[in-house]
Amino acid sequence: MSETKTRTRVKVLALLVVFMFAALTTRLWFLQVLASDQFAALADQNQVRLVPIAPLRGEILDRHGNVLVANRPSTVVLVDRLGMEGQDEAVLYRLSQLLGIPVSEFTDRLYSIKYLPYQPIPVAEDVPDREVFYIEEHRDLFPGVSYEVDPVRLYPYGTLAAHVLGYSGEISSSQLGETEFQGYRPGEIVGKAGIEASYERYLRGTNGTREIQVNAQGLVLDENFGGQAPLPGDDVVLSIDANLQRLAEQSLEQGITVARQTLDRNSGEKLKAPAGAVIVMDPKTGQVLALASNPTFHPSIFLGGLSYKEALSLDLCFPSRPCPDPSHENPLLDRALQGLYPAGSTFKPFVAAAAMKEGFAKQSGRYNCPSGYIVPHDIQRHVFHNWSSLNYGAISLAQALVISCDTVFYQFGYQFFLKYFQSNKTDELFQQDLEQMGFGRSTGIDLPGEQAGQVPTNSSVRQIFEANPKVYGQYEGWQAGDSVELSIGQGFLSVTPLQLAVAYSAIANGGTIYAPHVALKIQTADGHVVQEIQPQVMGTLPISKQQVNFLRNALSGVTVSGTASSAFDGFPLSRIPVAGKTGTADIIPKQPYSWFAAMAPADNPRYVVVAMVEQGGHGSTTAAPIVRRILEGLFGLTPSGIQAGVDVD
Repeated sequence: MSETKTRTRVKVLALLVVFMFAALTTRLWFLQVLASDQFAALADQNQVRLVPIAPLRGEILDRHGNVLVANRPSTVVLVDRLGMEGQDEAVLYRLSQLLGIPVSEFTDRLYSIKYLPYQPIPVAEDVPDREVFYIEEHRDLFPGVSYEVDPVRLYPYGTLAAHVLGYSGEISSSQLGETEFQGYRPGEIVGKAGIEASYERYLRGTNGTREIQVNAQGLVLDENFGGQAPLPGDDVVLSIDANLQRLAEQSLEQGITVARQTLDRNSGEKLKAPAGAVIVMDPKTGQVLALASNPTFHPSIFLGGLSYKEALSLDLCFPSRPCPDPSHENPLLDRALQGLYPAGSTFKPFVAAAAMKEGFAKQSGRYNCPSGYIVPHDIQRHVFHNWSSLNYGAISLAQALVISCDTVFYQFGYQFFLKYFQSNKTDELFQQDLEQMGFGRSTGIDLPGEQAGQVPTNSSVRQIFEANPKVYGQYEGWQAGDSVELSIGQGFLSVTPLQLAVAYSAIANGGTIYAPHVALKIQTADGHVVQEIQPQVMGTLPISKQQVNFLRNALSGVTVSGTASSAFDGFPLSRIPVAGKTGTADIIPKQPYSWFAAMAPADNPRYVVVAMVEQGGHGSTTAAPIVRRILEGLFGLTPSGIQAGVDVD
């Protein structure tokens, strides 16, 4: 190798060494000077962990400021997994013996993905002071175990308005995937039902953060290194009146109790009356003043999760236990807005409204009220019976409502069928008119889980037949008898008590259909109003205001000389006139369902009250006395003891 080549290689090597040292020096300068702030922040993050702090949930109050749902302190025992210093089994065993909780429950929580690895994990709530003091006095036996005081829901009125208030609990995995819960973390408490759920975004508040300092091994050095305080949730003020709610619930309970001691005239057995519902509304605004469903439950049962025994008491279903029959008590079911029933004769005012709209009925018209009705040209000559065996002759439309004559309304139903038949079975005027009055669709109430009910049509009934061929057989199309049954609130019709209350509110106020609502306003803890809930118009009845007033005036006779007169015997109707309608709905093979809807004072209604009792007999037997007692309380009269009324439709 020549000397020239050697010198060249040495020069290249020297340049390469110089370049490498220059690059290394530049990198060190970048790391120590230019990027020092960035890496300092990253270093801080390595030793500081952020733990979310749940905010204080907003309260729920009635319209007068009475607190229906508040917060109370609960002592919670926490366990730091790393802080147990390798004594996990011994520590958890001692804790199990002290608190009376199986070790398996501790381990389920400790190794749940809901909690961060450096976060102290809650393993027991509502721990008595004596146990907490013992833990504090024997720190050497419980390394990694601490406690804190957290807020949990408190229900000062017990079960009052439980279905309206709802309950809260840990967010579920399915909820975490929903858009409305974006930003929530596993383990957070959210509304699960009622107001707690529908106004979650206001009640929740804003999470805070707690900074925890840890070392390189993840051991906690300082549990309160810093952080940001959470912001409490807003309060929700309801349109519910706590005193009226209590009156409604007590009246419903008394009515059910009396019904269970009353004989059903058809079967000769005592009425079963397993459940019922009551709604009290302001017809001019849609505000719900009371909403009761029986049986009920205590919302506090959900605090800390349900035991197997508690789940059984609520008729819940889970993998090891099939769901109960829908007719079972099911205390979580809000029958006021989730129960579906035939309306019976409480539906007749709306059938009359549809008949007036289409010209089948007139205010001054006269209509035959025989004891039975046969559809014209019916080869089988099937008789549709009136509830009474008497022939009342020709009566007015108003009188047909007062005495609840089925056979008059059968005739209206047949007229609607003729319209349908003559339109080549395309024009379902009857159903369209009823849907315009709010049936077969949601009312728009600000509570979750509302059922829409059903106004039966040719299409919907076909689906029912095809889904249950063994029960119903082959479907032969919409028949005249279907329209006849619909005219008295029977057949495949299903409504909720709330839908009836909304519809009767429209009769009470002159024809406007309002969306019912139970929230009145949103406010901060110090009383500053964030939002007021305004009345929302959903539609109007498809008849004139004069015709609406005619219906209301006609229904005033029901409590004076009609089907509810026995239930209102002795009530000061001259001073407080009550317009109403009884209803007796049949669901074979069950006992009749009892209905009554009222508007008072009839000349300018301030209240609409609807009561329904499952298998409670005739409308005048059970539901009407319940409504009477509520009206007595509303107008400052001494609520009377409930007695079963005379069996009238």
